[in-house]
Amino acid sequence: MFESLTAIIIARDAEKTIAKCVEALRFCTRIIVGENNSEDKTAALARAAGAEVRTIVWQGYGKTKNKLIQSVPSGWILSVDSDEVITPELGQEICGLIALPEAADGYAIMRRNYFLGQPIRYCGWSPDWQLRLFRAGLGHFEEKQVHEALRVQGKTGRCKQRMEHYTYPTLEDYFTRLNHYTTLAAQDRQTRGKRFSWPRLLFDPGWTFIKMWILKQGWRDGFPGTALCILSALNTLVKHAKHWEIARQTKR
Repeated sequence: MFESLTAIIIARDAEKTIAKCVEALRFCTRIIVGENNSEDKTAALARAAGAEVRTIVWQGYGKTKNKLIQSVPSGWILSVDSDEVITPELGQEICGLIALPEAADGYAIMRRNYFLGQPIRYCGWSPDWQLRLFRAGLGHFEEKQVHEALRVQGKTGRCKQRMEHYTYPTLEDYFTRLNHYTTLAAQDRQTRGKRFSWPRLLFDPGWTFIKMWILKQGWRDGFPGTALCILSALNTLVKHAKHWEIARQTKR
C-alpha cells in the first residue's frame, strides 16, 4: 500500500543551505518549509526548489515543529533541519522502509556532522543518532527552547544510511549562533526551575573540554576538532553565565 511521506523543515535566514536541503527531499510526497521571518531569500529559494512554504509564528523549536507536525494528518513524517542533506542512498532506504508491512513506528538516522567544512569523526559528535522519521500521529518534539528531542509512541528502528549535517561552516557563524543558543538554553533552564550553580559555572566548561578533546579524542580531528572542543567549553561557560544573569533579574 502506498504511504505518503511529508518532509517538514523550519528555517530562518537559511539561504546558504535551504535549496540543497529541499532538493535532496524530492523523493517525498510533500515538502513543507516553515519560514520564520527571514531577512534573506530563504522563502524564495525553498519555493524554487520545490517546497511548500508557510509563514510560521516562532514559539521555540519544539512547539514550532509540533505545529507543522499537527498539519500532517496521515502517512509518514520526516523532520529535517535546514542545514541537513538526505543522501540519495538514505532517500531510497526510507522509501523502502515505509513500504514494509512490518515497518516500525519511527526510525533514527545517523548524522555525519561537519565543522568548518570538515567531517568530525571524534569529539563525541560521532556517532550521532537522531530520531527523525515517524508515522503521523505517533511523534512529537519536546517543547523546549533548544535541543528538543523527538518522542515516538511505539517501536523504533535505525536506518543504515546517513545524512549530512553542514553545521557551522565558519567561525563567524558559530559565534552568531552561540549567542542565540546559549540564551535559549539559559532561559530553558530557568523555566524548568533549574537553579544557578556556582560549581557548574566553574567546573563544567573545563570538564566539557576534557571530555571532548581527551576522552572523546577530539585532537584526532585536527584544528577543527580542537577548536570545536575549546568553543564547546566556552559555550558551556556562557550558558551558565547567562543563567546567572536571568536568575538575578528574576529576583528583582
